Amino acid sequence: MAVTPLDILQKQFGPARRGGYEPAEVHAFLDQVREALEASLREGLKLREALLDRDRELASLRAESGDIKEALVLARRLAVDMENNARREADLVIGEARLEAEQVLAASRDEERTLQGHLMRLRTSRTHHLAQMRAFLDAQRRILDELERE
Repeated sequence: MAVTPLDILQKQFGPARRGGYEPAEVHAFLDQVREALEASLREGLKLREALLDRDRELASLRAESGDIKEALVLARRLAVDMENNARREADLVIGEARLEAEQVLAASRDEERTLQGHLMRLRTSRTHHLAQMRAFLDAQRRILDELERE
């Protein structure tokens, strides 16, 4: 059974048969013991309250730590997702650029073939016209030669 300060205060001793102790000294000592026990109980209560406060604070910090860890995991996942998306977008842009470059090159090759064809036709036409002009000039010279002979 635990002794409380009230138990100490209310304790009554029976009369002593052979002299016993001085009642005033016993009561003074009991008062001192009661006060010391009350102080110890108050200190114990304060310590329990402080311990409860620390336990609550620790639980809160653990919860915050869990939230922070979860946020870090989410941030890592988000960073990985963003990096993957950026790579996919970069690959897509590069692919589109390559396709566009190939299309430009193909169009340039087609235009070059077309221009080469035109150039060949122009050269052929020039050669043909020069031949016609020579023939014409030769015919005119023959006519002049005949006119001079007459």
